[in-house]
Amino acid sequence: MINYKKSNRLIFLLSFIIAILIVFNGTYSFTKMQQIKHEFDDVANRDLPLISQLIPLIDRQFEQTLLIEKLHQLNQNHKLIVIDTLEGSFIRSGDKFESTIIQLLAFIKPMLSHEREVMRNQMHRVSAALKKISKEHTEYHYQVIDMIEELKTNQGEYHPALMTLLNNEEIELRRELIDLRDELQRFTQASAEEVERHENQVIRSTFILNTSSFILGAILLFMIHRIMKSRDAATQEIHYFAHFDPLTKLINRRYFFELFDQALDEQNNTKPPLQLCICDLDQFKGVNDTLGHQAGDKALIKFAEILSEVMTNQGIVGRFGGDEFVICFIDKSRQECENLLETIRARLEKTVFTLDNASSFSITGTFGVAHLEGGQKTKLSMNHLFETADKALYIAKQNGRNQVCLLNEA
Repeated sequence: MINYKKSNRLIFLLSFIIAILIVFNGTYSFTKMQQIKHEFDDVANRDLPLISQLIPLIDRQFEQTLLIEKLHQLNQNHKLIVIDTLEGSFIRSGDKFESTIIQLLAFIKPMLSHEREVMRNQMHRVSAALKKISKEHTEYHYQVIDMIEELKTNQGEYHPALMTLLNNEEIELRRELIDLRDELQRFTQASAEEVERHENQVIRSTFILNTSSFILGAILLFMIHRIMKSRDAATQEIHYFAHFDPLTKLINRRYFFELFDQALDEQNNTKPPLQLCICDLDQFKGVNDTLGHQAGDKALIKFAEILSEVMTNQGIVGRFGGDEFVICFIDKSRQECENLLETIRARLEKTVFTLDNASSFSITGTFGVAHLEGGQKTKLSMNHLFETADKALYIAKQNGRNQVCLLNEA
């Protein structure tokens, strides 16, 4: 049997937990998705633009390298002709390099105070590297300008060691730029992978929370179904015991009166014949006292079975309590009523009851009937019919029991 008080508390607790999970899941998912959105924005609007702006720096440096190599490859006469053009191109490329450095430093500056420590540290390293590259480039730039001025003065002649020095500086500068680009690319890749991990974590957590909510919801529905089913069964059981006798399965006293009252109303309206029979088992108390209540219950159950089998669709049968039973015949003639009761009496008389100890016994029944003819005008009360049937039962017992006595209702 379900403990409804305990079950109701458990249902409330499960409902509360499910509600908390739903609220937590929604809040958690929203917060994490906002975080992932910001991280994606960081990668898209910070890391990628930063790398894309480093590429022109490398291109500028490579452009300056090509200019110097071109200058180095020209013969003496050609150097004097194009040196001014090359100088102008070199200065423009250097100025563009420095302006790009300034733009990058301005782009990085807000990130130096980023909320994430790893981001702050990375941007500080990038800022320091850019400043170092800017300083080295400035020195390199002026050295090249000085070399070009010397070429102009010396008619295209310059010291070979100077070119070697400039080449080494250019290689070092370009290497630092490429290393910085590679470092930023690795950092961007790591940031993208971290975003992906966060996204997978959110998906897993959301799935777990939703699955937990679903499982708890399924348990809750199962419990509610069990309780409803149990309550339906309890309601049916209550309804059954409110109308039927649990031992004999016949209708009880209260329900019999309800149905008999309806039969009386119909008799008073349509005037069919009606008989009310009161019967009991002869010497039933002696059976209980000598053979035990188990024997008495066997006799009551068997008598109820005989009544139900013989009286199928023939009338209303009920148990009043103890060994007393009542039968209402509707629209039956006097003779039909007597024949049915005689069948019941004879079957009970022939029944032999065997007990667990191998002993056996038999029992008989006595029947008193009040007969009401169809077409009588007087509206009779229920009590008056019971009094007549009880009187008939008394007469039958006085005449030796195990018989049917039928009296007409005056």
